[in-house]
Amino acid sequence: MSATLFQQAVTVALLGGWCLITTGLGRLCLGFSSLSFASRGEGLFLSAGLGITVVAYAVFLLGVAQSLHPSAIAAALIVLASLALAGWRRPLPLSYAAPGSRSPWDRPAAVLLGGVLFAGFLLVLTPETGKDALIYHLAVPKLYLLHHGFYFIPGNAFAGYPLLGEMHYLLALFLQNDILAKAMNYALLCGTLLGMGLFARHVLQNQQFPSLSMLIFLSIPSVFAVSHAAYTDLFVTSFTLAAIYSFFRWSEHRLTAWLILCGLFSGSAAACKYTALLATPLGCLGILYLANRNGNSAQETLRRLALYVAAAFIAGSPFYLKNWIVTGNPFYPFFYGIFGGRGWDGDQARLYDLFIQNLGMGRSLLDYLLLPWNLSLRAKMDSLDFDGILGPIFLLTLPFLAALRRWETPLRMILAYALLTFFFWASSAQQIRYLIPLFPLLALVTGAILTRYRIRNKIFGLLLCIVAGSLAFNGYHIARGFIKIDPLRVAVGLESRDHFLSRTLPPYTMYRFVNRALPPDARIFLIYMKNYTFLCDRDCYADAMFEAHTLQKILREEASPDRVRNRLKTAGFTHLLYDEFYLLGEPSPLSAEEKQLFLAFQNSYMRNVRQQGFYRLYRLI
Repeated sequence: MSATLFQQAVTVALLGGWCLITTGLGRLCLGFSSLSFASRGEGLFLSAGLGITVVAYAVFLLGVAQSLHPSAIAAALIVLASLALAGWRRPLPLSYAAPGSRSPWDRPAAVLLGGVLFAGFLLVLTPETGKDALIYHLAVPKLYLLHHGFYFIPGNAFAGYPLLGEMHYLLALFLQNDILAKAMNYALLCGTLLGMGLFARHVLQNQQFPSLSMLIFLSIPSVFAVSHAAYTDLFVTSFTLAAIYSFFRWSEHRLTAWLILCGLFSGSAAACKYTALLATPLGCLGILYLANRNGNSAQETLRRLALYVAAAFIAGSPFYLKNWIVTGNPFYPFFYGIFGGRGWDGDQARLYDLFIQNLGMGRSLLDYLLLPWNLSLRAKMDSLDFDGILGPIFLLTLPFLAALRRWETPLRMILAYALLTFFFWASSAQQIRYLIPLFPLLALVTGAILTRYRIRNKIFGLLLCIVAGSLAFNGYHIARGFIKIDPLRVAVGLESRDHFLSRTLPPYTMYRFVNRALPPDARIFLIYMKNYTFLCDRDCYADAMFEAHTLQKILREEASPDRVRNRLKTAGFTHLLYDEFYLLGEPSPLSAEEKQLFLAFQNSYMRNVRQQGFYRLYRLI
């Protein structure tokens, strides 16, 4: 127990160091601008966002130069820490704004917010079990570290995604601390909450429910679920919020530095996820809207647009250029018909498009009309039905906007941004996680609605009941997930890491056996093992999206067991590890002929090494 607590203390200390370095670097950058800040919190929020981008690109350059060696990473961290120290020594100019007022009803929300944050932090201190983290958010940086730089990772299409957030996770793995990666993501959550408080104070200046808005955001089950995992949705959310915040500060003061910041944050968001590419076009629309409202000249408007787009391009393009060079497709694996892409083919592209279209609950006109209802009340975790849970809070509160006679400009622009983003989301991958960057804004709008109705006692009371009921709905789902994970014992060392992972991840025991029993030169072909390649310390291959694609292709192209064996040996495989239920059982994509050929190959050229439940580990002979 004492050893575990010491490790957790080291993780917290490393997280503190990471926060100091990123924020210090951001302060150093902001020190060269002409900006003064309305509060220390504003300087902290913007500095952290800039510093996160700077650190990510420092690691990116090491990856490009094939220099991800321990000595080079350590030297880079020393240089970054020295620059961060200089940033902390340079004071940021402040022009304090008057503090906003808060409703007495907001104080209980602050207490509940603290409780939910503490529960989330306990979950952070557990080993990683997040599906996407084990498939690529941690698995890809682990391989880059192993190979000392960027390279094409066969089978893992997700390695071609923009990976700004993963550059920080690479540092955590360099320090041999995957829990630190989760803690970094949790710090992004805290930064997002800080940004929401700034928004309520400086943009929606009469918003009297900042803590309640933060609680609404954090209590959304999908948000809470990603807050304690090494995902990158909160990187996108924090950058997006910082971009929109900077945009409103620019619209108020017309200082070019604010517009540049908006562009840099928009580009940084796009460097984390493809879904954030929409932020830059929407930023351009915002600039055009203000230019039309203020009567700006065409020349001045074009200059501002060019400046904003250039800043976004500088911050966002490097990962797309890296993808273009490594895979031949800057948007890999999308737009295969235009760009193609290494290790991808037309069948996979077609199946991927079909998979995306199947996310949600239908694409007919009626489905789109019912989308707000289905999204709010019928979504499910780990399901094609939006793969997450939102809850009814926005469905029930946002309609109250219709009765308001006048909407201030920031509120109108936020709603326009949210509506356009929602339409884009509805036409693409309907997965709730991709909407998370919208949720802080919608939570702030909910707080603004409560503020506007606070003098209408009956309606205000109804709104409070709706919010309380929605929070209870979300709290139920959060509590279920918390109890299922049961983090306290492993967090304090009363439960071992192995035992925790064995009870939460069914395939883990097979991966552990592979790591301990197979020789270092083994190469394992994984089929329907959930693609948790982060858990495998031996060289392995897995199809990231369609888990039997490569095997099925071999079975289609080869006519005999010995030729199947030769194909696998030529690829360097020494072992096969698969889930028999999904490969040969009822859900199997294999035809009867393909199953027969595989079984003939298995009987002739494979020897059983270990089996557990439906999991089978075979050695090729």
